[in-house]
Amino acid sequence: MANEGRGRSRACCLWVAMVSMAVDDEAKTRFVNRRGHLWELLIIRAMPRHAGRSSDDEEPLEDNTEALFLRSKRTERQQKRRARRDRKREAVVSLVKLPTELILACLQLLPPSDVLAFRDLNRRFRQLVDANARSLGHAIIRQRYSLLAQCFPLPKLLADVDPAVRPLLVNEKRQRLMGMHHKPYQHIQPPDAHLLCTCLSCIMTWNNLCLTLDFAQWQNHLDHGTPLPMIPRGQTPAWNQNLVHRNACVVRAALTNPLWYAWTLEMHLQSTIRAIRRHAKNKGNQRKHVDMTEGEAALGTDTFLTKPGPLSLEFPFHRDEYYMLEAYLPNRYWKRDHQRWIYGTSVHHERDLELVARLAVR
Repeated sequence: MANEGRGRSRACCLWVAMVSMAVDDEAKTRFVNRRGHLWELLIIRAMPRHAGRSSDDEEPLEDNTEALFLRSKRTERQQKRRARRDRKREAVVSLVKLPTELILACLQLLPPSDVLAFRDLNRRFRQLVDANARSLGHAIIRQRYSLLAQCFPLPKLLADVDPAVRPLLVNEKRQRLMGMHHKPYQHIQPPDAHLLCTCLSCIMTWNNLCLTLDFAQWQNHLDHGTPLPMIPRGQTPAWNQNLVHRNACVVRAALTNPLWYAWTLEMHLQSTIRAIRRHAKNKGNQRKHVDMTEGEAALGTDTFLTKPGPLSLEFPFHRDEYYMLEAYLPNRYWKRDHQRWIYGTSVHHERDLELVARLAVR
């Protein structure tokens, strides 16, 4: 019986192998051995019904396959969370969504320091502020610093001077004679004669603008009573060179960019406000002070400087002058008959150029 069973199994295996060779590769066979010698053969797919036909007679196949709809609960949860985040982001009011005209209208109401901080947020705002720096600067100066702009006018560029007078301004002999106006100053960098007009009025305006930035640098020392560092005569420490060079770079930027010019005026307004507060607390100082309230100081404008106050007739030639400097506002004087300030009394650019031309003829 055992030999007979082995023979049947061999015959069965041979028959299955023959059938498997006759069908295509997708035919599958499964053998189940139950209780010793029971074999079951399952052929999933048989041979093609029309195997004898030629391939030329077959009809072309049409692909009617449709995309399967995949449904994943995990994917649905992620999509819901992403939709909630998008709704929250859209609900937040952002400056990026505002039109350009509205952004510029808002920037004109801000102080220059805030506009420059806004400029550094991203590339789009940087390009926006740079493209509209001239209009923004003029608007801010007109609204906030109209009086300071008259006290601290900008010097003229050499390129804006009459071509016939330019060689006279950069003449070496004249530059040696003008050295007396900038050599003694340790806190101000001399103007570049090949960039700026070096007439007497332009040198004074350059010195005044550089002075405003240097005066703003030492406000914390003056508020806390810390002595200002003294520089021995003939020495030029590196920290002082870096400071005056940085101030000169800002003033040069203000010559062509009204936004930096407005920032320079803002710095001096803040320094003036702090100096007025500082001197108001000094009961031993019986000099005439500038009348200012805290509400006027909080406005961030120079409107309170229209009130009568002390004159700024002397230029602070040394940092020691900062201790008693309250409101340095040159280029104006008080007209008692009309009870108002008269501006533009010390800047006569065209007249100084005529003087340079006359002296060159001699």
